[in-house]
Amino acid sequence: MKGAKILAWVVIAIMGVNMANVVLNSGFHHGVGFDTFLAGASSPWQLFINNDLVTGLLFIVGWMIFREKGGRTIDTVAWVWMAMWWGNVVSAVYVLRAVAQANGDWSRFFLGRRAGALTGTPTSPLVRGIAGIGAIAVLVWTALGIHAAGFAPIPTFGYVMGFAPVILSLVLMALPARGTSQS
Repeated sequence: MKGAKILAWVVIAIMGVNMANVVLNSGFHHGVGFDTFLAGASSPWQLFINNDLVTGLLFIVGWMIFREKGGRTIDTVAWVWMAMWWGNVVSAVYVLRAVAQANGDWSRFFLGRRAGALTGTPTSPLVRGIAGIGAIAVLVWTALGIHAAGFAPIPTFGYVMGFAPVILSLVLMALPARGTSQS
């Protein structure tokens, strides 16, 4: 499990540096990267890379769906949507969550609820409050970004599809399922 955690943190660090580069040198004003993703379709190699990313993400979301069976459907939707939009940084966070829930049991790591009850610590009221405030902040920031982009179709689509799952995930953290452990 230690290796999975280390790998997940390496992915998060690499993607964090890349996200900082985007924020500092490009910003989100043109559609949260959606326009760049679409523009890549004109180059055979960029189209190959884009499709490779998406098909690889289909494997991880397939595992997420399989592993989450028996839980709240909205939680699974949030994980899948986040992974398909934000990519491998979300996959890495999911792996960290799976490691924490597995408590050292590889079958629970891979199979989730199918291997028995999942462990984990309940989400503290402080984290829930921060998540709720974060959801409101991201909602306002998204609305301001859409307005600043002049409601242009591609940036608006990028903002909505990119940040709606972030907002949903924060709301789900703020309002965890009753009677289940959250981690």
